[in-house]
Amino acid sequence: MLRSRDLVVLSSFVLSSLAAGCGDSGSGVTAASATDSGATATTTATATATDGPTTSTSTTASTSNGSNSNSDSSSGSPTTTSPTTTVDPSTSDPETTMGVESSTGGIKFDLGHPMDVDVQMPGKGSCRPSETYGAAGGFPKFQDPAFAPFLDKAIAIVTHQIHNAPPNDFALTIVDISGDPPPPNMNYLAPLYHHASWTTNNLGRIFGITLDSDGNIYVAASTAYGATQWPAVIKRIDSVTAAITDFATLPNNGPAFGNLNYDCVSETIYVSNFEDGRIYQLDMAGQVVSTYHHGTKTITMGLPNDPGEPNGAFAPLGERPWAVQSNAGRLYYSVWVEHQQASNPNRENEVWSVAYVDDTGVIDPATAKMEFSVPTVQGGLDSMPVSDISFAQTGWMLVAQRTMIQDNQTSAHQSTTFEYDYQNGNWVFLGTTYVVGELLPYSACGGVDHSFWEDGYVWMTGDALDFYTPDVVYGLQGTPYGGGGIATSTLIDLDHEVVSQDKGIYGDVEVPIPGDATPVPPPM
Repeated sequence: MLRSRDLVVLSSFVLSSLAAGCGDSGSGVTAASATDSGATATTTATATATDGPTTSTSTTASTSNGSNSNSDSSSGSPTTTSPTTTVDPSTSDPETTMGVESSTGGIKFDLGHPMDVDVQMPGKGSCRPSETYGAAGGFPKFQDPAFAPFLDKAIAIVTHQIHNAPPNDFALTIVDISGDPPPPNMNYLAPLYHHASWTTNNLGRIFGITLDSDGNIYVAASTAYGATQWPAVIKRIDSVTAAITDFATLPNNGPAFGNLNYDCVSETIYVSNFEDGRIYQLDMAGQVVSTYHHGTKTITMGLPNDPGEPNGAFAPLGERPWAVQSNAGRLYYSVWVEHQQASNPNRENEVWSVAYVDDTGVIDPATAKMEFSVPTVQGGLDSMPVSDISFAQTGWMLVAQRTMIQDNQTSAHQSTTFEYDYQNGNWVFLGTTYVVGELLPYSACGGVDHSFWEDGYVWMTGDALDFYTPDVVYGLQGTPYGGGGIATSTLIDLDHEVVSQDKGIYGDVEVPIPGDATPVPPPM
């Protein structure tokens, strides 16, 4: 695992030195392909940077020290329905503690704000200790010979828009992040792996990603990069064969999904639906267990029966969940309230949480609580939606924003990663302690996870990690615990081509843990 040798103090940044446009441009999709060669760890390339709208031209490709392997569903209208349960949110007790009987029966596995409660849940579901506190699931064990060098090493799994032309139009990349830290602030040619089948033609456009405890990977159709061909489908990638199958088909005629997360206690998957504004709970056969509607604070057991749905329209802003992350008995989720072309003068983008009725993972709407609003950046009039949430083993929370200018159109350089610390029953804003990219702390692409080791790294997807000084690096940034920017971080260009911009094409990231890590209990 890449590890820090010392905690890093965040450097000062001059926020007024660059214009809002930040200089990089273009659609972000390149036609250059990577090549494999020796074991060079860093590269340099010569290119001319401009502050205007000029797009750089690709002339050469970096070499890789990796072991790369080159290598229609319906909209799913509901056929069965269940009654809707309505709970008055005004009856919610924000100070409910773990072990207290819920109003609907059973036990709430809650954080327990005012009391020092042991929230460890040994033996429940498929959990390893670290998974109980939000760590990614088990480690893939693909039998593909090209994956052999990656087995039992620290890896990051990244979703993205296509890099290159077919047959290299991959939508998912596994990155070897093991070993001693390479020189910081230089492009590191980390070994990459793609199974031959992981193309956009087979996976579609995907953003959200999660893993179950056995290392099977689940990815959700996304409109974060534009329209997608299979908006209703959640795909599953087998942890042994790497084969792709349709895991679930949910009611959706176009807007697709936000993100998804496996909860090891209930052994179910939560996925946010951009069309009807619901968070779906799925069992491991892909069947709907329950749904939760943020706007109305109602639940259904089984599929909902919303009149007119699916209708192909996005759920209204302010009622549209995106990020979902289970942590110590609560589901944390973000609500997309505004974006660049739809400012809300009265609300900013938000993060909420809600407890489960019991260890079946069915949500108790009476416990819904807004945790915080997400501030604006660069003195802007609107904040950007949170697309991913990650909890560290010491109890703090990281939220990653994605720059969205319309419901299904992305941009860059107006989003960041914010850190929060749980103190006295509230999440306290600590600011931009993990600074993504060279173009000020606003180049987050919306994915964040961490390695869960005591001296580990936080991994974030980002644009313009190196912007012509001398390379053009877009992809993955690893920053040591304690915070910092590119000066102390590992930078990885994920197509191993460092002369062209890949603006806006990267998505979510997950860091599964081989074996397990010893987590520190969440703060009380």
